[in-house]
Amino acid sequence: MSEEEEKEKLLDKSNNAFVDFVSNTFGESGKEFLLKNSKTISKLKRANRNKIENFIRENKPLKEPIMPSTEGTGGPMEEGMIYVMFNSNEGESPDIFDTVYRFFWVNAPSLPFSFFDTFLVSETYKSSIWVKVSNRGIFKNLSKTRFHQEINIKECDLEFDGIWKEGYKLIFHDKKMDIKGNLTFESLDPKGVLVYYNDRVVITPSMAVRWYDIFAIKVTGEIEINGKKINISDGRGIIEHLLGIFSNLHVYDWRWLNLQFPEGAVHLFYKSLDLEDEGIFEFGEGAAVMNGKWYHFQPGDFQIKEVAYGEDVDIPTKVPIEWKVTAGKDSSGNPLLDLNMVSTSKLSYLGSMGKGNEYVTNYVLNANGTWGGKPIKGKGTMENQMHRIIK
Repeated sequence: MSEEEEKEKLLDKSNNAFVDFVSNTFGESGKEFLLKNSKTISKLKRANRNKIENFIRENKPLKEPIMPSTEGTGGPMEEGMIYVMFNSNEGESPDIFDTVYRFFWVNAPSLPFSFFDTFLVSETYKSSIWVKVSNRGIFKNLSKTRFHQEINIKECDLEFDGIWKEGYKLIFHDKKMDIKGNLTFESLDPKGVLVYYNDRVVITPSMAVRWYDIFAIKVTGEIEINGKKINISDGRGIIEHLLGIFSNLHVYDWRWLNLQFPEGAVHLFYKSLDLEDEGIFEFGEGAAVMNGKWYHFQPGDFQIKEVAYGEDVDIPTKVPIEWKVTAGKDSSGNPLLDLNMVSTSKLSYLGSMGKGNEYVTNYVLNANGTWGGKPIKGKGTMENQMHRIIK
């Protein structure tokens, strides 16, 4: 049997939702992509609830963070996110930030497929989002050793480059939203890193990936919005970087939460998968760096509980607007982190990276509560994705 026939055989055994989606969406180039990555694709088919549960169970709680094994771009598919969080009235308001601006992309040059979006969620400016989908590669100058990404399209110019030990540089001009910036990202705390699942490859029915979030970043520089220049001397940032093969086909919902305090930062990611006949599977991971100490949270260590809902004019469902957040345990067995969280601004839209009826809301949040029994007050941002209709 030839190598090509072996690959075809693997794909036949891997006839699942992800294979069908790629084949139906991308045609001949999709088939070539599947054949080229047939060994990995076959692992998606073999993924089941028991294997995922064992994988999560084997995740070791750590005392200190793992650093990313590589920050280079590449692989069959790449996902990246860059967050800039800043106070539009710095010097006049005590808040750490009131505005969140984000870049998100998926780069799969061999399909070929590119996805790029930016959004602004703000207590001061009008919140909005735009999306660019292309059947060609629109990203360039990839690096095997640095987190380097460039895009030059009609709607936006962007260049991002750096490594965590040295810091990063972000230069951009978003022509759709009339926002431009020249910003420096550097460590707020060098331990502010979460390399998911101890840097192991996560395999589910629709993804085989390794990824990390850097969540304690200080941002400085200048942003210009609608002609108004804003000096940023103490902004915040987040970076996410994911490599592998992935889709959102089996995602049921998620809550991706970042909280910023004068004492440090907390980063929590709850996620659930619809495993069809095997039901809904919940998992997640989180970390914090507070007062110079790093903390690691496993799925049972934290909770992001919805406590109130409000109407939304952009999607046909109510959305969460208040939450109770707990994480970890102190020496007395009480929650280490105990917060009440409320939305101060939000942006909702229909998702386009998974099954139908995908409702996405991004927030700016106020957070008040305690850490280790001592009062804390800060700001947060969260992405909430769900397929539920809340009446």
